[in-house]
Amino acid sequence: VSDASGCSMIALLHTGAAKFPQSLLPRAREAVCSLLPAGVLKGCSSIVSRKLASHGFGASMAAMSSFPPQRYHYFLVLDFEATCDKPQIHPQEIIEFPILKLNGRTMEIESTFHMYVQPVVHPQLTPFCTELTGIIQGMVDGQPSLQQVLERVDEWMAKEGLLDPSVKSIFVTCGDWDLKVMLPGQCQYLGLPVADYFKQWINLKK
Repeated sequence: VSDASGCSMIALLHTGAAKFPQSLLPRAREAVCSLLPAGVLKGCSSIVSRKLASHGFGASMAAMSSFPPQRYHYFLVLDFEATCDKPQIHPQEIIEFPILKLNGRTMEIESTFHMYVQPVVHPQLTPFCTELTGIIQGMVDGQPSLQQVLERVDEWMAKEGLLDPSVKSIFVTCGDWDLKVMLPGQCQYLGLPVADYFKQWINLKK
């Protein structure tokens, strides 16, 4: 299903000991495949093929040998879910904050960040929101606030080496809504700063 921004993209995958919902795999597959220029998938090492296959990418990511050098070391695929209704409620609040760290050289998924967020202005999710996002009330009740989640994102970015000035990374979104509208709008409403790394991104639609 589409999310509150009108675009389905990211997923949480098997990494280390963590296991994420298999139902979300197609969303990550779409995101990663969208990063690849047409015609570059012509052959791949069996190791990479098996790695991608284990994440459900299969034939759509069957080759990497001629993949061109990338400008960035890492792509950080991001796709928020937010409170919503018909007519739209204001302000919207982020209720799911997922990031997938993709190696720009190997196209392997190296790490994921995922947290649900407790909405504070409209703490009760609407039936429309649950139907659209698949997120039920129990998933957000008692979860950290956006401020706390942003602090943990920063900790994760540091742990993953993404704050090192010599490491080039960039967020990847399906549309501009996530980082041009949703995050800065909610941060402004709550009086929170927006980290510089959220201020540039690749919009897959463009």
